[in-house]
Amino acid sequence: MSPTRKFTYLLALFILLNLKGFSNSFIQLDSLALAKVKQKLHDGTASERTQSAYKDLISRANKLLTIQNPTVMDKNILPPTNDKHDYLSISRYWWPDPKSTTGLPWIRKDGETNPDTQTDAVDRKRMATMTSGVKNLCLAYYFSNDERYAQKAASMLKTWFLEEATLMNPHLKFAQSVPGYSKGRSSGILDGKSISDVIPDALLILSKSSHWTKNDNLKINNWLNDYLTWLTESELGIKENNQDNNHASWYKFQIANLSFHLNNRTLTKKIITSTQESLEKQLDFEGKQIHELERTRSFFYSCYNLEALTGIAIVGDKIDMDLWNYESENNKSLTLALEFLIPVIHGESWNYTEINGVDLSDLLPSLIRISNHIKSNRYTDLINKTIKILVEKEKTTGKTNPILNELSLTGNLDI
Repeated sequence: MSPTRKFTYLLALFILLNLKGFSNSFIQLDSLALAKVKQKLHDGTASERTQSAYKDLISRANKLLTIQNPTVMDKNILPPTNDKHDYLSISRYWWPDPKSTTGLPWIRKDGETNPDTQTDAVDRKRMATMTSGVKNLCLAYYFSNDERYAQKAASMLKTWFLEEATLMNPHLKFAQSVPGYSKGRSSGILDGKSISDVIPDALLILSKSSHWTKNDNLKINNWLNDYLTWLTESELGIKENNQDNNHASWYKFQIANLSFHLNNRTLTKKIITSTQESLEKQLDFEGKQIHELERTRSFFYSCYNLEALTGIAIVGDKIDMDLWNYESENNKSLTLALEFLIPVIHGESWNYTEINGVDLSDLLPSLIRISNHIKSNRYTDLINKTIKILVEKEKTTGKTNPILNELSLTGNLDI
């Protein structure tokens, strides 16, 4: 390690150990990277992009301070149990059958979102508002030390998970329901990925606030444990784990995050081993994610699945299980999957169905994650090229890329 890099590392470590006692126990967030960003924001040395992203974060957080807390009790379509505490959503790619007088049962149009499935009549938008809101507020609190943001985040968590009158029951039996089909669908478990992605890291940030107590933490961890038990023991959960596509990967991502957060290391090791084994069925010998290429949004879903797999690899690091360098018996790996997608960065055509067009923003997070662990100047060059393309697109469209902002603010990019 060069003297300059060593000094930078030691400085960042000092910052980390002295920023209000935040520990190095995040799961998906990077403690050291966040600490460095915070210090740069405070001493005025953050890049223009990071400063802009921070201003945008604070603006969103300020708006969140005044919204009504989301709750499953606000839907007006009841689940089969007639219990509003049971989460309910309708699968986005399903539509009324025009050949049926009643429209039932609904039929699937892959990649085509039915706007009637995304209304406030069901819980999906409210779940997204809750998890994204908690994430924004907690990051705003972390960077600013403004207790108003912690107070609102805590309030949103209590409404969704803890308060008897408004809480969600810890299962997803009725997620991604389809009118005309009476049985639950295992694919609905995908709706819960934001809970496992956001909540554990948010709880660590909130632990430094007086608005979040040890008793609150105990209660929400009990909820998360009940949810984890349902995921691993229910018929729907077992079925989802046995899929061969992104649904299984995001299921495993949830198990990995929650089991690590709840100190169930045996389960964490088991699910990461299962993820390693899943590569054999998910990839072909060229790195094609064969089940994602069947979709009408094949590039998006290939990136989406790889994002889940790299998220699991992050958890693997914490228990000394290296998924980044793992190769199956037939040499299938995360890097093989990435390499199949890389030609698009060079402008090569994507020869599979992608009804929304190729967006390199979908690939960038996984490219950065893999580059952080598989050291290669080539990957660094690919990241820089991707960023350049996305920044040029920003200039053309006049629209800020939220992925670039988030990666900059969380310390994954310095642009």
